[in-house]
Amino acid sequence: MQPLTYKIIKLFIQACICQILLCIIATGTVQSQNLEEYRVKAAFIYNFTKLIQWPQTAFDSDGEDFKLVVFGDEYLKESFQSIDGKISTGRRISIQYSYSDPKADNYKKTLAKSHIIFISRHIRLAQVLEVLSSIGNRPVLTIGEDKNFSRAGGIIQFFTKNDQLHFEVNMKEAEAHQLKFSSRLLKLAVIVNEKE
Repeated sequence: MQPLTYKIIKLFIQACICQILLCIIATGTVQSQNLEEYRVKAAFIYNFTKLIQWPQTAFDSDGEDFKLVVFGDEYLKESFQSIDGKISTGRRISIQYSYSDPKADNYKKTLAKSHIIFISRHIRLAQVLEVLSSIGNRPVLTIGEDKNFSRAGGIIQFFTKNDQLHFEVNMKEAEAHQLKFSSRLLKLAVIVNEKE
């Protein structure tokens, strides 16, 4: 009788090890998919800088960097490194990462100097609204992933349809922030809140 109990325990341990390995593999796959998804989004944002015009007053000097603030989990940093330091329309893209609560001390200073803000889906809606409120109508391009981000006052919202990445543009907000979108970019977008 004892050998049977030993076999059951051995099978149970092997099943547990298999479960753990499957969880590790699944987690790794999800993380690599997230990494790739955010690399694609970073590439989109880089192209947005070429197809959107900021007013001259948005920059202190002709050669000032595009300051991009990324709100989200720490792993986003690896994905956005692909565009950090790249040149677009004569300006270098400089990225700052914010993993903390928007009510942190340096939060308002960071936003005050930004030209682009990306808010990942991992940020709570209350924090998203806090960020949007803090910007006011300054010429800042806000980009998010949260459902209804563009309808809540954001300018560009990423969404997935049929396993493909798309984006919508809130034209009313873009105009309020003095940002001009090229017709090439608008042809690719879903337009919401058009001017009346």
